[in-house]
Amino acid sequence: MPEEAPVHQAQFQSPIGGVRVTVNDGGSLVSVSFVDNELVESDLNGPAAAVAQQLEQYFAGTRTIFDLVVAPEGTEFEKRVWKDLVEIPFGATETYGAIAARLGDPGASRAVGVANARNPVAIVIPCHRVIGADGDLTGYAGGLWRKQWLLGHESGQGRLAF
Repeated sequence: MPEEAPVHQAQFQSPIGGVRVTVNDGGSLVSVSFVDNELVESDLNGPAAAVAQQLEQYFAGTRTIFDLVVAPEGTEFEKRVWKDLVEIPFGATETYGAIAARLGDPGASRAVGVANARNPVAIVIPCHRVIGADGDLTGYAGGLWRKQWLLGHESGQGRLAF
């Protein structure tokens, strides 16, 4: 069994709850996750501090683009989907079908949805910007209320009501 690479974590409180960031020993971001029902306090001076700082700027409304190296683990298809997701501009949304078409397989919208759900780097790889073909909000691993908040935050309208 291979030895896991050392990781560094930081946690902070955001408007949508506790957030945990994890970076590998090389400083690449491997995950951003929501931590519910946990005391969220962390030393923001370690290797994960730069990631936490950029996310705090995002929540404060002063950052719309992240300047981070990401290294999420997933299948080759998932990585292709996640690479496409980072091209969705701040404040915009895209459908699963449109992403599938861009990836060269218009019939793969469900597979895109599965890859979207497995995204380990919430917010930075903006899976919250993906909506259903009819414009409805669809699943979000962090909860639909968070997806609603994030889309409202990015549209400049605060919380969106659907």
